[in-house]
Amino acid sequence: MLFEALKLGRCGQFKSAGIRDRLSIHKAHEHANDFMGHQLRTQAGVRDRSLNKGQLGLRSEAEAPYRSLRLVLFGFQVLSAGVAFVIGSTQLIAALTNAPRHLPVQEVAQGLAIDAGGIAIFGYLLKRDLDARDKQIARMTREEDLGGLQIELANKKTLRLAQLRQFARIVIVAGTSQQVAAALEEAEEFREPLVERGVLVVPLPIFERSNAEKDKQNQLNDTDLRWKATAIRQGEWADWFQEQMKTAKKKQDQGLYVSLRMDGRVRGSGVGSPPWERLAVALPPVSGSGAWKGLLDGFDGRV
Repeated sequence: MLFEALKLGRCGQFKSAGIRDRLSIHKAHEHANDFMGHQLRTQAGVRDRSLNKGQLGLRSEAEAPYRSLRLVLFGFQVLSAGVAFVIGSTQLIAALTNAPRHLPVQEVAQGLAIDAGGIAIFGYLLKRDLDARDKQIARMTREEDLGGLQIELANKKTLRLAQLRQFARIVIVAGTSQQVAAALEEAEEFREPLVERGVLVVPLPIFERSNAEKDKQNQLNDTDLRWKATAIRQGEWADWFQEQMKTAKKKQDQGLYVSLRMDGRVRGSGVGSPPWERLAVALPPVSGSGAWKGLLDGFDGRV
């Protein structure tokens, strides 16, 4: 009996050890799957950021098609003049020290002056183009960030602003509830011509804590489908506007607005109410003979 009890005890120990081993293996598999999932998500995020940078590069080339060529030419000229200046400096030292077969000092000094002038001129042109490219990339990055923010239409359909490109001209009105309400009241006078021109208004009462007026202004009906949309996740909208105010060094005392072109680029922005009357007069309609036909069709209005 004692032998059988010991045998059963050993079998129980072996079974317990086997169960623990299987549990350890299962947990190891779970950790491996979590790690692989994290790696895949990280790689996907990297691919998304790389794709976004590639798209920004293409847009930059489309807006300034000859900038890359100018950067190459100006950079080559700066490098060439710099090498010539270094060589001329050694020749000047040789002339001043009366080295054998040295060039005349006046001739060497004239060459150095020309090289220095070339470095200064082409260096200035190169820096100007580099600064313009950086500003352009920063602007397009802000526009892409804005295009990623979400709205809800009157038919309860949720979209990103970027999905309305080629279909609508977005006008965002931000401020307190009173400022937004005043801007919308001014817009009502021009509602019909603005709708004909594809203007879609996004009221954004984000600079206050009360939600009562916000909910009232965000109420939409069937007639608002082509006129007004509701901003979703308004905290993200507020972050975007806070960043713009910090960059432009503006305050929201009188409210803010941002107007987008049909292709998603920023048409204009400022303090106060949008220029509704100018928008209603200057923008081309979205249909008919005077309709905007795409990126190659001028500047999509003058406002």
